[in-house]
Amino acid sequence: MSDVLSQEEIDRLLSALSQGEVNIEEVKKEGEEKKVRTYDFLRPQKFSKEQIRTVQMIHENFARSVSTYLSGKLRSFTSVNVVGIDQLTYDEYMKSISNPSFITIYTAREFVGSAIFNMSLEIFYGILDVLLGGPGEVADVKRVPTEIETGIIKKEIVNILTSLSQAWISIHPFIPVVESTETNPQFVQIVPSNEMVLAITFFVNFGKVEGYMSICWPSSVIEPIGEKLTTQSWFKIKQKEITKEHIDNLKENLQKTKLEVIAVIGETTLTLGEVLTLEVGDVIRLREHYTDPIRVEINGRTKFLGKPGQYKGNYAVKVTEVIEEGEEE
Repeated sequence: MSDVLSQEEIDRLLSALSQGEVNIEEVKKEGEEKKVRTYDFLRPQKFSKEQIRTVQMIHENFARSVSTYLSGKLRSFTSVNVVGIDQLTYDEYMKSISNPSFITIYTAREFVGSAIFNMSLEIFYGILDVLLGGPGEVADVKRVPTEIETGIIKKEIVNILTSLSQAWISIHPFIPVVESTETNPQFVQIVPSNEMVLAITFFVNFGKVEGYMSICWPSSVIEPIGEKLTTQSWFKIKQKEITKEHIDNLKENLQKTKLEVIAVIGETTLTLGEVLTLEVGDVIRLREHYTDPIRVEINGRTKFLGKPGQYKGNYAVKVTEVIEEGEEE
């Protein structure tokens, strides 16, 4: 229950006080009594409310990104929403996963340990059916996926995990790497059974298909970056100071950029009929005079004028004039 009263609840309380239905002395006495909270040592709370709120904001952004991606991929509106964030033991999380299911174990160099992305087979076969040209109808969701089916969906999982890394980029950037996939939760053991984890559950809906996805973040993975999981870190904008070194590096990289340089001797316009009747020995008259300078184009824009010649046995153009910015035409 929330500790903050709504305006309606405040109005009812004031009305009850004014009508004598509530004794102010009893309220004060209850407030003075010591409040005792139960603490379960088998399920310690590893994350604060502020950290939970930040994690929720991150994964709500992730849900919107995945919704956009799947809508384009499946050519149908796809809804992805966060429906729950729970702190529970790893054993409890694995027991909550149906068997069979499509479980992806992923890691990153920026994290200590691995995490889990789980997709129900309703979503798995629904996406697979659409990708293979079907209407997205799910027939048998209890069947274990084949290696070919797993390979197809694995590519989509990589893209979904990329969206997850983009959602985390302002807090802790990382590059996800898929370690393995599994269909039986009993064969997935990335942390001890009693370790606390954060389980984020998503409800996915597209067409006639409905199902759940979830992400499991072990506390051993999240705790090292716990200080970053604050609203201040979320909204903080880091402005990089532009130094002379950055400018010099940018200039150096630009100077190494390769550009296409073309010397245009001349141009003309022919009809299709004239082109079809051309024969060996025919002369094509250009618009330019033979004494006119040759245009030197850089990526399609005229930047220099020059004269044709030879240099060390190769055809060459000698620059005679530089075309200033705005005078290319």
